[in-house]
Amino acid sequence: MSDPPNTLVTNPFLQYKGKSVILLTSLSSAILYAKDFTIDLTLDKFFLESQKIFIEDLNKINTKNDLENLIKAQDWIDEYKINFKPFTKFAKLNIKSRNPFFILNNKYFIDKDLKKFKFDETQLNLILVEGPIKDLQDPLNIISFFEKYNPDELYLKKIIFTYVSGWEMHTNSFQIKLGKTISNVKLESLQDTLNYLYENRKIPSMIDLRNKDGVALNYGK
Repeated sequence: MSDPPNTLVTNPFLQYKGKSVILLTSLSSAILYAKDFTIDLTLDKFFLESQKIFIEDLNKINTKNDLENLIKAQDWIDEYKINFKPFTKFAKLNIKSRNPFFILNNKYFIDKDLKKFKFDETQLNLILVEGPIKDLQDPLNIISFFEKYNPDELYLKKIIFTYVSGWEMHTNSFQIKLGKTISNVKLESLQDTLNYLYENRKIPSMIDLRNKDGVALNYGK
């Protein structure tokens, strides 16, 4: 079956039929025909519900201002480049999307630049961070620590902060209590402890670094 009038498929995994959109891939490049505007759109990746809504909204564009305002309203866009063809209603739009690094309170994705954008349950395999966190650099430092340490058997699943207990990390094997502050001394002590456990093939239920006198290991269930 041929494509309907005013429809151009530029990616074999994309189909644009009139104003309805069927998206079947993560890398998108297509030409959209809005009411009185033609948009040559390229997305570096496609995975968010917000992106689907954005493409649907592109079909309603009438003017350059409409397009620019719509783009500026998208919190998931990291960078974009737009070129308008003079004396026409044609625009070429290239978009670089933010890459989610962790999830904050099941409300936001956070990227490595600590920019927030709407969480829509499309990426559930990320580390979950929970709590009244004022400085997002803190959980980023914790995640970066685990990325550098990176033993094959251990990975970080969740980070929790509470005013009572401070920072807690949940891995696939045990819980780590870091306390109310994150310092290089504590992280170095944690690394030494993890190295010891790995070398001796020991798996505690909890590592507690809150005590000034040293590290406590709990092997209870």
